[in-house]
Amino acid sequence: MNLLIVLLLGIVSIFFLLIGTLIVFSLKNNKKIVTFSVSLGFIVLILLGIFHLIPDAYSFFRSECSKVSSILYIIIVSLIGFIVVLILDKFSGHHHEHEKKESEHFKHISLITCIFLVVHNFIEGMTLYGTVLVSYDLAAMLTLGIGLHNIPLGLTLSSTYSKNHSKIQTFLFVTLIGLSYLVGALISYKFSYLLDREVIMGIILMITFGMIMYIAIFEFLPVIKESNLKSMKYLGFIVGIITMVITLFL
Repeated sequence: MNLLIVLLLGIVSIFFLLIGTLIVFSLKNNKKIVTFSVSLGFIVLILLGIFHLIPDAYSFFRSECSKVSSILYIIIVSLIGFIVVLILDKFSGHHHEHEKKESEHFKHISLITCIFLVVHNFIEGMTLYGTVLVSYDLAAMLTLGIGLHNIPLGLTLSSTYSKNHSKIQTFLFVTLIGLSYLVGALISYKFSYLLDREVIMGIILMITFGMIMYIAIFEFLPVIKESNLKSMKYLGFIVGIITMVITLFL
């Protein structure tokens, strides 16, 4: 019964992710969409790490470690996550050169964002499963919070991916990424005994945070700097901040 509820909540989270995709499809000015969505995604990623991932990881580490050790874990494991994406980036042949074609650059952004979202969604799927075991009401609120920050993430991913692919391909791509919620929930259900140690969850969260920092700094920030559409940048920042502040109260 608990697994069924988690799977249903996971489907709801996927729906929120797809709302971002539908927004992209409904708008016509692609440059404005990209500038707005990348600015929005940049702020959401940074605040997601600061307000959610770091505090959660710290509480996990503190359950088994001292305060100093917990902070060291956060720093070291975050660097590992950062380096992992850096290595993947180098192997992909992308070196952030300005002469790269715009289509290639956005293709790369969508790929790196995809990697992050799969890991991120996987973790949230596991979190949902654990929350359902505690309280159905709490799990419902958590799903709403996840959904709210999934909209801008779906918006960012879809606007960059659709630069090189059709609407149907983009829709299917985002849906497949969203399925990592369900995979996370199923893994938690099947191998819950492996997740008994909270420090393991802390490590997973900080690897994700390291990935977030790399994506935000080296993928999203250059696009934001190069765009001349200042109003869309500021609008993206404001909407991102408002969205993440709302999730803090859920």
